[in-house]
Amino acid sequence: MSNTDATSAPPTLIPALRRLMRQADENTVGSDEFENASVGEVADARVVAEGLAKLGIEVSPKVAYQVWSLVSENYQAGWLDGPRDAEDASRAVLGLCQHIADGTDSAGFSGIG
Repeated sequence: MSNTDATSAPPTLIPALRRLMRQADENTVGSDEFENASVGEVADARVVAEGLAKLGIEVSPKVAYQVWSLVSENYQAGWLDGPRDAEDASRAVLGLCQHIADGTDSAGFSGIG
């Protein structure tokens, strides 16, 4: 995560957003998922990267792919249909962060799922 300030995120969600980004970074290590992703999944990852940029976080599409994978896991889906646009991606990421903050996520942060 090149910018950890996340200035556009609600202050109460910044710790969860940092946890999410740290996990997404870790998930890229040794992973070839992004390189083997479908054209549609790569396009989704680029939109997610744009959505994260709106939150003040600059990441590669490879990291954004892992973020969307965690968003999908939170909804117990293999891969959710991609976000319509950057704003939709931002909302989905912040929704996961709210679940993380509440301890109700299914993406592995709270031990549920």
